[in-house]
Amino acid sequence: MKADKREIVTFVIAALAALAAVWFFLGNMQKEKEVMRTDLYTLVAPASDAILSINRPTAFTKYILSRKPERDAFASEIPDIYLSIIKNNQNLSRLLLSFHSQGIVFYAQAGNSLGSRIEKNTLQKAFGTFAPQRQKKEDITFTYYPDAGNRFFGYYQHDGVWVASYSKKLLEEVARIQRNQQCYLLPDQDRLRKSFDKNAPLNLMVESDSINLYVSLSDSTEWRIRKGWLGADLFMNENHLCYFGNISYNSIPDSLYTSLGDTLALRLEQAFPQFKVSNQTIRENKRVFYTGCFIPKDQ
Repeated sequence: MKADKREIVTFVIAALAALAAVWFFLGNMQKEKEVMRTDLYTLVAPASDAILSINRPTAFTKYILSRKPERDAFASEIPDIYLSIIKNNQNLSRLLLSFHSQGIVFYAQAGNSLGSRIEKNTLQKAFGTFAPQRQKKEDITFTYYPDAGNRFFGYYQHDGVWVASYSKKLLEEVARIQRNQQCYLLPDQDRLRKSFDKNAPLNLMVESDSINLYVSLSDSTEWRIRKGWLGADLFMNENHLCYFGNISYNSIPDSLYTSLGDTLALRLEQAFPQFKVSNQTIRENKRVFYTGCFIPKDQ
């Protein structure tokens, strides 16, 4: 009889343990789903000049950053610490970088262990000689690593998102946006992000005035795209980094759009002198499509 009772107790304990394990597993799955549902675009700090979405960090690292001309191009605009985080954390699902006059903000969807992994495999190695400083504001803890030039690299992790920046002001602004569930995405930005190919490794949107696109007309005036946003999908094609974007067609000569494409290629070559940029312009109905590739000059 006592043996039967022991067997019953053992069975009950085992059943409870199994139920607890299932509950824990399902709870973690739910948390991960909530992380994956986080819309990083809604956290972007206001007054950005450009937003880069890295949809496939592994492909970005393997096929783009592994090539010196392309890596140099991205490294000229993105701090090395960000590229190291992407390279050292291949399980990142997707992330954003927003570019502002005060600095760049890094946004990533983050499971519970991501922050500690980034600490161990990247930050402690990059800033190993300096002890981090931690500051708690309301329910968010900010961590700051001292860097050269009296700069501080800061980050926080909150509600399934990991955010970092060298700008304390931008970092705290994003935290405030997330805490208050605000969104400063402009209508043009929202329209562009919905038009992107999310299967492309990268999507880029740029404020048009920041790249100074214009065409000189015969009467000494200029035609340009003002106060708007331009977008493009970035991908590898035949071992070259390429872009594909489009803008709406207005009732003006097609030659102006072709000239605008030539100006775009020129601006890109000025920004990245290690490349020769090809460009093709095609009009279909009410859209004008721009396609081009970055060809290293040493090839």
